[in-house]
Amino acid sequence: MKKVDKMTKIRDPQHWRARAENSIAHGALTNSKRPSAFVDGVYPTHITHGNGAHVWDHTGKKYLDFCCANGTNLVGYGNTAIAQAAYDAIRSGSLFSLGSTLEVEAAEKVQEMLPWIERLRFLKTGSEACLAAIRIARAATGRKLVLSEGYHGWGDEFVSLTPPAYGCMRGEMLTLRDLEHVTEDIAAVIVEPVMIDAGPDRRKWLKKLKERCNDKGAVLIFDEIITGFRWPKYSVAGDWGIRPDLSLYGKAMAGGLPLSVVGGQRELMECSDEYFVSTTFGGDRASLAAFMAMAHLLHSHEYRLGELWETGRKFLDQFNAISDLVQIEGYPTRGVFRGHPEMLAKFWQECCKAGILFGSSWFWAFPHMAEQNVIEVCEEAIWKIKRGVELEGRLPKSPYAARVRSK
Repeated sequence: MKKVDKMTKIRDPQHWRARAENSIAHGALTNSKRPSAFVDGVYPTHITHGNGAHVWDHTGKKYLDFCCANGTNLVGYGNTAIAQAAYDAIRSGSLFSLGSTLEVEAAEKVQEMLPWIERLRFLKTGSEACLAAIRIARAATGRKLVLSEGYHGWGDEFVSLTPPAYGCMRGEMLTLRDLEHVTEDIAAVIVEPVMIDAGPDRRKWLKKLKERCNDKGAVLIFDEIITGFRWPKYSVAGDWGIRPDLSLYGKAMAGGLPLSVVGGQRELMECSDEYFVSTTFGGDRASLAAFMAMAHLLHSHEYRLGELWETGRKFLDQFNAISDLVQIEGYPTRGVFRGHPEMLAKFWQECCKAGILFGSSWFWAFPHMAEQNVIEVCEEAIWKIKRGVELEGRLPKSPYAARVRSK
């Protein structure tokens, strides 16, 4: 029998997948990172490292990544400033027995960048921030019912809105269908202010929603976990001048390290000493230091959100002019692919083979601005589809978050 050396085995495209399926529940830590969410059989399943806008799979192949780690990668994988800040924080103690001075400085920096936030709490994930926000709203209003639009993480009440919701207890949560549903019985309304549609109608609707919540005494919560820090003025709320009662941020704010924020008016955030939101790792100094470094970068000449939006809009215009078979719908730093599922799968397949990673969500980050020939690769992929290229893998399955938003 021929002996297979260790390196050859590890470079087998299925090696790490097999190991993951034997150790990690469902084979992946994140729903949208499962192999089934991509063209299974064509796409890589595991990444070893990244730099800037690029990642390398475990076989050593390099890809230009437009998935951006679910939108967390805004200034580049392995960004030197982010990495150094986190390293320095860890070297001097990442967590203490009392609050740190850094958490105060970071909170003040959030207030500086998002001035309507009078008080806040740092958490680690978007799901935690969403759950904390509805708890605070219920404590403040004394009401139970919450209306939801969009995706807000894996908490029981949110997941219970989308059957089969295995393992979830049904809570006091309903799907927001119409503004008239906001009544005196509603504790809070939680929405993604912009999912894909950033047009004038969405803006008008949000203003009407704000007025309705004010009139009925409901707490308006903007979940800007995705839009935060990749939108002009750092947020939809800041750019559009619509001030929610509570705001949620995460993903890109700490350069890829785990950090989220729930914040808003002082009377809401300090409505009661009895509501309980507490976490050991909320004051983790590595993530807070990374956020401070990110804030510094976004104030520098090298990282201008206005320029990022301008180049992202140009890319979208060029991409959507290629063919009606595959389109990206969204705003300049984030979008979703539209088209027949088989056409999308073939397009992603051919781009992947050419060294470009696309997924159901598309993100535009600062390192993408320096990349060349992406449109040419996309044109070549469309040409191959029109020439009758075969699908070599399995059709992608829509991730949970995408299914929620499409309801």
